[in-house]
Amino acid sequence: MRQVARALLRNDTGKYLLVQHHKSDTWTTPWGHVDPKEPIHKALKREIKEEFNLKCRFLGDIHDLELDYIKEYPTPVANYKIYYTSKKFGKVKKWEFIFHCEIKWDNEIQIQENEIQSYKWFTPEEIYTLENIFPQIPKLLKNIV
Repeated sequence: MRQVARALLRNDTGKYLLVQHHKSDTWTTPWGHVDPKEPIHKALKREIKEEFNLKCRFLGDIHDLELDYIKEYPTPVANYKIYYTSKKFGKVKKWEFIFHCEIKWDNEIQIQENEIQSYKWFTPEEIYTLENIFPQIPKLLKNIV
């Protein structure tokens, strides 16, 4: 089962980045596949850098172990498994991990044009009213805002 890392990615004005991939008019969060043996947090940072030329910082709870030899990262705001059938890929099984993140610096976005059709920063209120969005995104956002 492929693992996918997604970001509810916030800028310094409190808006969240949503994207539309080629051949889809559905708004979704920035995301990417996790390579075999790649840590999930590293995969998400890599994808954000590759697709948008941005660096991100994880937000959320950590366990505060306070041990020098352990590096902790915030836990995902959600994780779930998805099963569906695609005309292009057949039966698809994914395990998605969604993190709350913010951009570390506001570089000019340079999208990876072969992946991303369009992007836009939305307020949470705008996201709640979008019709062409995966339904879990507004629900997850309501839990963290």
